[in-house]
Amino acid sequence: MRFFTCIALTSALLASSTWAQQGPRITPLATADNHAQVTKELLQFIENYHYQPRAINDDFAADVYAKFLDSIDPQRIYLTQADLVDYQHLQTDLDDRLKAGDHTDLVALFNLMQERRLSYVQYYLDWLQDDSQQFDYERQESLPIYLDQHPRLTNDAQLQDRWRKLLKNQFINGLLSDENQAQIRERLIKRYNNQRKRLVQVEVKDMYSTIANSITQVAGPHTAYLSPRNVEDFNIDMSLSLEGIGAVLQRDTDYTKIVRIVAGGPADKAGELQAADYIMGVAQGDDDMVDITGWRLDNVVNLIRGPKGSLVRLQIIPGGDLKERPRIIKIIRDKVKLEDQAATKEVIELATDLGQVQIGVVKIPSFYMDFDAYNKGDRDYRSTTRDVFNLVAELRELDVDGIVIDLRNNGGGSLVEANQLTGLFIEKGPTVQVRYSNGKIEKHQDRNPMLIYAGPMAVLVNRVSASASEIFAGAMQDYQRALIVGSQTYGKGTVQSLVNISEGQIKYTQSKFYRVTGDSTQKRGVIPDIELPSLIDHSRVGESNLEYVLPWDQVAAQDHPRYINLPQIAPFLNEQQQTRSAADADLVYASKVLAYRQQEDEVLSLNLQVRKDRWQAEEHWYLQAINELRQAKGQAIVSDIDDHEFDYDSADKDPYLQASAQVLVDWLRLAQ
Repeated sequence: MRFFTCIALTSALLASSTWAQQGPRITPLATADNHAQVTKELLQFIENYHYQPRAINDDFAADVYAKFLDSIDPQRIYLTQADLVDYQHLQTDLDDRLKAGDHTDLVALFNLMQERRLSYVQYYLDWLQDDSQQFDYERQESLPIYLDQHPRLTNDAQLQDRWRKLLKNQFINGLLSDENQAQIRERLIKRYNNQRKRLVQVEVKDMYSTIANSITQVAGPHTAYLSPRNVEDFNIDMSLSLEGIGAVLQRDTDYTKIVRIVAGGPADKAGELQAADYIMGVAQGDDDMVDITGWRLDNVVNLIRGPKGSLVRLQIIPGGDLKERPRIIKIIRDKVKLEDQAATKEVIELATDLGQVQIGVVKIPSFYMDFDAYNKGDRDYRSTTRDVFNLVAELRELDVDGIVIDLRNNGGGSLVEANQLTGLFIEKGPTVQVRYSNGKIEKHQDRNPMLIYAGPMAVLVNRVSASASEIFAGAMQDYQRALIVGSQTYGKGTVQSLVNISEGQIKYTQSKFYRVTGDSTQKRGVIPDIELPSLIDHSRVGESNLEYVLPWDQVAAQDHPRYINLPQIAPFLNEQQQTRSAADADLVYASKVLAYRQQEDEVLSLNLQVRKDRWQAEEHWYLQAINELRQAKGQAIVSDIDDHEFDYDSADKDPYLQASAQVLVDWLRLAQ
């Protein structure tokens, strides 16, 4: 009976819309009987078992309602303020409805959004297939860059004008990419025909996943509902059993954002894709580019996956900056193998006033452990700690003067490995504290007094160093065992657990990491002692940018020794490095590019000449910046940006490793 009631209500709502008669219709969806029980179970976990429980009250209702609207209409281009008048009551009574397993109004809103999306697609197809329709490119008008940061439009007329501007912007982008009008029309007709096909394929499980994750995500950004299909995809991702590009993706409004690049994977080896980039389109080999704007994340992942050795082309927006010109990059798919993620070593040789100095570099892409080999009793099983132990022993035989542990882009991994790796560089003591939702604190310890290396050491990190990387870097800083060099880390200080429910699973936050000083790594991450410029925009990457993020806090400190009085010398060493950074061509270039990208434009001009002038100015700026870099390094200038390659594949060429090595030389100089 509920099924038919919901359909009737939805049909009545749609009939009142001015868009109801445009184009083909979509069959309204309704939740299944078992979804009421799943919702009740999700609420129970959020209220009783989450690390930071939330009361299911009016505040919760308002947050879920806002999150649901952001999920179904992130760019605010489908629903108007007028559409939502009859749903305002959900801001206060949605909690009671969800407790009763009642999704009626959310279902009605989802169906209304589907109809509006279809009208949006049909509007574009009608326009594109009518050759008499043309844009006035001399007209002075503009489009907000980040639509999600602007209020919803008030009525249908404003909404249709927004659609017109969005379509005009796509034509301008095409013209700036040297397409002609006919080519743009042909490409966009294919795009929107594909979108129309996908719209009619949306199923009940897709709709319910949207509802369920609107409920879970207001508890924290890492809390999620996994439908049976999502559970299967999650298990595939964790086992790395399918080929792909080796990148962790996240949905950011209507876009797919790169969270981090998997060390040793195809994208890492290709070297062009970076954290914070938006993927706008995906193409198989030489096939046409498929626009993925607005796609569900699992569908994007399925499109990017493919057989080993095959080519995938990605259309990206560098740094997620919608002012930037889209670029096409090519990646050959492959499996991410354990050996590609294994720790490696290099040696940097420096001629200094102290004589010839050798600095060892140990790069750790992830905190890994071959659990299968370990469980089978293989004494030679691979792990981060075992590999680093051997590498450091080899560096000691070379009589290096210092060691850099490179944790850039290391997204974490095994907590056990983070604990044991810390133990290689301290004699004994606590390494990390884990606090659970019931207040219990578990203290991880290194009980082995063996110290593999006691000399000067630096830990190089960046904004994508996360989780286990932050545990190790934090411990090295707290024990005053190593200087932390680079930029503020990601700030993921929470631990998630997967639990089966009546259908699917819930991934929820069950505990939180704390350093031995009692400070959380959550949200703040680890602050470096020696700062280096970064190309990564911290306002786009990092835990602090996520919604409903758990706060930074503290627990009681643990007694631990301090090895070297690094806080006393760190300010001087930082000052020395800032002077070098201002003269280092590569680091100066990084600072310039980040500052340029952070220039705030509120709107995009829809005047073709204005846009041409801006893009030409942008290309000129980048070309000038690259040529200044090349001239500073004694290289010939280039006339095309693509003629320059950033070759940082070895420690001798990597400006961040070179800077870290120089910091250790400063330390050695002070020690004399």
